[in-house]
Amino acid sequence: MAVVGIDLGTTNSLVSVWRDDKSIIIPNALGELLTPSVVSVDDNGMVMVGRAAKDRLVTHPEQTAAQFKRLMGTSEKATLGKRQFSAEELSALVLKQLKADAEVYLGESVDEAIISVPAYFNNHQRTATLNAARLAGLKVERLINEPTAAALAYGIQENEEECRFIVIDLGGGTLDVSILEKFEDLLEVHATSGDSFLGGEDFTAAMLGAVCEQIGYERQALSREERAHLYRVCDEAKKALADQQEVPLVVSLGGKEHRLVFTREAFVQACSVLLDRIRGPVERAVLDAGMNREDFDEVILVGGATRMPVVRSHVGRLFGRIPATTIDPDLVVAMGAAVQAALKERNASLRDTVLTDVCPFSLGIEVSKEVGDQRSSGFFSVIIPRNTVIPTSRMDRFYTVADNQRVVNLSVYQGEQRMVRNNVKIGELIVQVPGARAGEEAVDVRFTYDINGVLEVQAGVVSTGMRSSLVIQNTTSEIDEQTLAKLLKDMEKLKFHPREDSANITLMGEAERMWAEALGDERNYLEELIQYFEAAMDSQDLQRCADARGLVEQRLAELRASRGRW
Repeated sequence: MAVVGIDLGTTNSLVSVWRDDKSIIIPNALGELLTPSVVSVDDNGMVMVGRAAKDRLVTHPEQTAAQFKRLMGTSEKATLGKRQFSAEELSALVLKQLKADAEVYLGESVDEAIISVPAYFNNHQRTATLNAARLAGLKVERLINEPTAAALAYGIQENEEECRFIVIDLGGGTLDVSILEKFEDLLEVHATSGDSFLGGEDFTAAMLGAVCEQIGYERQALSREERAHLYRVCDEAKKALADQQEVPLVVSLGGKEHRLVFTREAFVQACSVLLDRIRGPVERAVLDAGMNREDFDEVILVGGATRMPVVRSHVGRLFGRIPATTIDPDLVVAMGAAVQAALKERNASLRDTVLTDVCPFSLGIEVSKEVGDQRSSGFFSVIIPRNTVIPTSRMDRFYTVADNQRVVNLSVYQGEQRMVRNNVKIGELIVQVPGARAGEEAVDVRFTYDINGVLEVQAGVVSTGMRSSLVIQNTTSEIDEQTLAKLLKDMEKLKFHPREDSANITLMGEAERMWAEALGDERNYLEELIQYFEAAMDSQDLQRCADARGLVEQRLAELRASRGRW
């Protein structure tokens, strides 16, 4: 039974497998390698995942969800039609689709995967990813950080020579910076840093704001449908600016058509603040690794957002060299996840490699301190500093602060701020201690952090030997067995379109999206095409449906070419 690699992305997701001594990206039902991380529910309660769902962001925004990777590890929910979905459930639907695509391609059941996550994902987010995999029916023994996966895809582990390199991964929603070193059969991560809310989607949003300013529209005044339409237009223009100095835009807002030209220079100006935000994590990682910018043999760019020339030139200026982009930045992480899956299976075609990683955040507990003649609480005492190689186990001793104190409350946090109120609380452990004078009772607190980012806290009372423990996975969205069973039952009730209908559903969604964005005669023309295709699908005549699909695809392509948009 094959173990697949999965890149569960903010914008797009991919599934891969190691076959014939190489990583293969598995195509979806449309023959495409990238599956948009978008989920929609139609009026009949049918679930759509991928490109068909993405087009419904414009036509049915209230029934469609995207960018939910940014909500992983939170309690926020998205309402699609009559049902609410957590970020884990939405991600599970994407994983379920990738699993089905892999099973069709491989001709066998797929029950296990290596899933990549941003290196800067916190404890909540990592556990949410594991939850999503369980809901999708996938066993995941190992999460791999995206920059580490990229290093595997570049074949760093096969390089006989020692080398140091920095991987800058700017995806749809997150930025990761990791510094790695190859030494014999060891691939070691020295430091990692990042920004969980910086990615290609933010560059699109910045362009949207600039376009609104040019046409004199208040961003807040846009309806959900108008915002989705404008966002899509800006996203396509952003991609076009990778190859062109300027692009024409046609935007339909408020029943009017607005035309303008957006230049690469204007794009750089709109995104200047975002570009500046790349520098901080880069400098922090380099500093934590105890290195200088000149110490790297290679600077590797990963993630679809690094296709933007403004990002490549910005990173180039930071390091004084041209970054490496020899592997498709959209595919490289999934390819590396397939390598890790093959290493897990001890594939004979790969040289056995030991991967080490680091803890992306400092971990510790809340303590009180004497400040002047008073004792104040709320201070952060670090037990495992950030960028400690994992798996790791560290212990520290803490004492009671009041006479006859019988309870020690261990509030566990992660972050880099001296006061816990500015960090993230991830758990709590209550320890009973004998009553005694302040400072006479001690508690040994041990943190054990594994390769999947799961933290175990153990507390031992020194005087009695009594021990308490807590496995901290995710206090806001941890799924117990009873809840998991209920969620799985709910997932089974969801209805999905047959895989063989994917092409028809996707084409219909595209035509309806174009209709929503068109005006006048174009809208009437599209209406005729939609009605023609609907009649063909209703006939359930496979040949008639295929012929109609070919004709409609041709007409839509002609319309796109004639107008230079959509």
